[in-house]
Amino acid sequence: MKDIIVGLADYNMNAGRRMLGILEGATDAVLSKEMGSYYKTIMGTVDHIFTAELFWLRKFDGFFPSPCLRKSWLVNADMDEAKNRAKAGSKMLFSLLRDADNLLFNFASEVDEDDLGARVKYKNLQGEEHQRKYWNLIVHILNHGTHHRGEISAMLDMQGIANDWSGFNLYTK
Repeated sequence: MKDIIVGLADYNMNAGRRMLGILEGATDAVLSKEMGSYYKTIMGTVDHIFTAELFWLRKFDGFFPSPCLRKSWLVNADMDEAKNRAKAGSKMLFSLLRDADNLLFNFASEVDEDDLGARVKYKNLQGEEHQRKYWNLIVHILNHGTHHRGEISAMLDMQGIANDWSGFNLYTK
C-alpha cells in the first residue's frame, strides 16, 4: 500500500509542477476569468487545492509522528497566516502549492506502512466527527488534487490554452 501512496504522491507533485508551469505563463485575465466552475476561476481552484492540502497535512501531523511535518512551517504556522500569504498573488500561491505538494510527497515517503490500516478520528470543517482508515484519507487528498487539476485543465481548454499534465499514463516512474 505504501508504494501506491508514494507513487500517487509523486504523481501529484509532478503533475502539479507541470500545471503550475503552464499557469505561470498565463495572463491574469486567464487566471481570474469566471468559468462557472465550483471555485469560479483558475486562481480560486488553485487556492482551494492548496488550502485542502494544508488542512490534511495538519490533520496527518496529529495522527502519527512524521519528521517532515513536525518541522514544516506550513504545518506549524497559523492557518490564517498561510491563507493570507496565498492571497498575495499568483506567484506566491503557486510557490505555496509547490511547497505543499513537496511536503505531501515527503510525508508519503515517511509514512509507516504499519500505520496505514489504522482507523483515525478527525473532525471535518463543519466540526463533524468521522473515523476512517489512515490510508483512505491520504489517498483522498491525492485524488482531490487530481480532480481539481482536471477542472483547471478544462478551464484552460475553454480559453484555448494547450495543456496536458494530468494523465497518469504520463507518469514515468
